[in-house]
Amino acid sequence: MSDKPAILELKNINKSFGAIDVLHDISLEVRQGEVLCLLGDNGAGKSTLIKTLAGVFMPTSGQILMDGQPISFNGPSDAQERGIATVHQFGGTFPLMSIGRSFFVGLEPTKGWGPFKFYDRKRANEIAVKAVQDFGITRIDDGDRLVGGLSGGERQSLAIARAVHFGARVLILDEPTAALGVKQAAHVLRTSTKPSAADSRSSSLPTR
Repeated sequence: MSDKPAILELKNINKSFGAIDVLHDISLEVRQGEVLCLLGDNGAGKSTLIKTLAGVFMPTSGQILMDGQPISFNGPSDAQERGIATVHQFGGTFPLMSIGRSFFVGLEPTKGWGPFKFYDRKRANEIAVKAVQDFGITRIDDGDRLVGGLSGGERQSLAIARAVHFGARVLILDEPTAALGVKQAAHVLRTSTKPSAADSRSSSLPTR
């Protein structure tokens, strides 16, 4: 086990919906550079745990700590501000958008001033292409290319690169290889694990 302090820690987390107990006494620690894999049968509570970490659900009892400090989330935006990002299968990618547009959707870089600001397509494309290539997707060199023309593995890698670019400290991948072929699945797993020790990121990979 690493001697690095835990970035994220769960202590005795319980989550109930009425009389139904879904999570019972869950404790785990996530450290910088670690990759954790969450395995379980359908209905075991994996999705509920993910949504609790992502701020969608509040735990019924127990503590969530980041950097040793107790925290609580009032919603997904709180978790994102703390650096917890969840990437679902093809989450955050839009087939009819360009790579640059999809990468920055809602957070587009602009140029100009005052009321004359407009989308800086060149800068967005350069940043998006570099971010994806840093994950080893060297085949992508045109930010104007449509996301729909990418393979499943490339689209998933684009979503991961976007989350990391916008400050994810803990990256949760919800079924990252579902519906992907063997080659694409291997590519996504390489993408999510290879950079983790170098870029001070922790990753949790829920899968079935």
